[in-house]
Amino acid sequence: MTFEERLTTLDALWSVWAEHGSALTDDQWRRPTRLDTWDVRSLYAHHGAWPFMLTHFLGQVRDTAPTHTAASLLRAFNAPDGVAHTRRDTVADGARADAEKYSTAQMLGQFTEVGPQAIKTARALGPVAVDYLGVAVLDLGEALSIGIMEATVHLLDLQRALGVEPRVPQAGLAHTAALLAGIAPRVDFVEAATGRRAPDFFPLLT
Repeated sequence: MTFEERLTTLDALWSVWAEHGSALTDDQWRRPTRLDTWDVRSLYAHHGAWPFMLTHFLGQVRDTAPTHTAASLLRAFNAPDGVAHTRRDTVADGARADAEKYSTAQMLGQFTEVGPQAIKTARALGPVAVDYLGVAVLDLGEALSIGIMEATVHLLDLQRALGVEPRVPQAGLAHTAALLAGIAPRVDFVEAATGRRAPDFFPLLT
C-alpha cells in the first residue's frame, strides 16, 4: 500500500468512526465491550487519541534512518516484557478516565476535525521519518500502518459491542491482515495457516 493509499484508508476508517459516534444513543455509549471493563465511551476515548497522536508525530520529523518497521515495533511492544503488557493497566485506566473527562462532542471531534486535518497535513508533508513516542523512528507510512491497524481492530470491537455486522473498509481489513501476518513468526505462520501445526503464537497483539 502506498503512502497516499494509507492516508486514504485511515481517513475512510475514521469516517466510519465518526458516522457511528454521531448516531449513538446514551444507552449505546454505555454498552460494555469485549475489552475488559471498557464501555463504548472508553473505547472512543482510547482510539480517539490516535488522531491527536498523528498530529503530534507530524511535528516530530527526524533526519535519521528509521529504526523499525510497523511490524517490528509492534512485535517488540507485544513481547512478554513489552509495553503492551507492562502498561496495559495504565492504558485501560487512562481510557476510562478520558471517557469521563471529555465530552461526547470532543471525542467525536477527533474523527471529524482533528483526524481529517492531520491527514491533510500528512499528505502535504509526504513520507518523512518521524519520532514515534520516543521509542523508535518510523517512516510516517509505517506509523500510518499502526494507525490503520488500531482503527480497524477497535472498529470491530465497536461494531461487536453495538451488535451490528462488521462494516469495515476493505482496504483497512486487508492492510491490517498483512501487518498482523508480518508480526507473526514466518515459518510458524505459514505452517499454521496451511494446517501443518497448531497456531500456538496467537494472540499476536494484546
